[in-house]
Amino acid sequence: MITVITGPWALPRMRIARSAARRIGGAEVVDGEQLGFALMEFRDDLPDNFQEDAVWEGLFTSLCVHTARRGGGTGVLAPMNIHSSERLSRIRAGIAGHGEAVHVVGLRSTRDHCERLADSYTFFERESPDYHRVRNWQLERLGEYLEFIDDPKAPVDHWIDLEADAPEEWVASSIAAASGKPAAAVRRYRSGERRP
Repeated sequence: MITVITGPWALPRMRIARSAARRIGGAEVVDGEQLGFALMEFRDDLPDNFQEDAVWEGLFTSLCVHTARRGGGTGVLAPMNIHSSERLSRIRAGIAGHGEAVHVVGLRSTRDHCERLADSYTFFERESPDYHRVRNWQLERLGEYLEFIDDPKAPVDHWIDLEADAPEEWVASSIAAASGKPAAAVRRYRSGERRP
């Protein structure tokens, strides 16, 4: 089973996915963003959002499938913030076309929470030019994320609603609980709640 996890920008998605993978029992985690960074090293014609490039899309699909086959059935988590229903549908179809089961978990948040996440982005030193570049890039694309989570046709099997105070452990546990299971009710955090 390959579980694609999509959510708002600036969440520590790889750390959360690795924590969810441990709960699932040895699932592997793939990083589609690193594929995009690799493409940026030797291509100067990539769109501003490398997900819009057909080569990236094919590589991401192939990485998920290859990792699933190499892993011998332990499962794959693919945290990648894909905010296009059309692109996500193509990736799902591409994975399924290789004979692999695919499941999509969506992390849903509010505009206010997304803006706070962008402000707290800590990969770069606060107030550095790179901090502002990444923060502004995220805020410029906030509209496409909000449209995606409101799209009734978004190809998402499980939604998890994020509250500002939901700890990473709760998010990871919720992802693990949702991975590969039939669609269920939306999961919401209540302040002080223990992990699922």
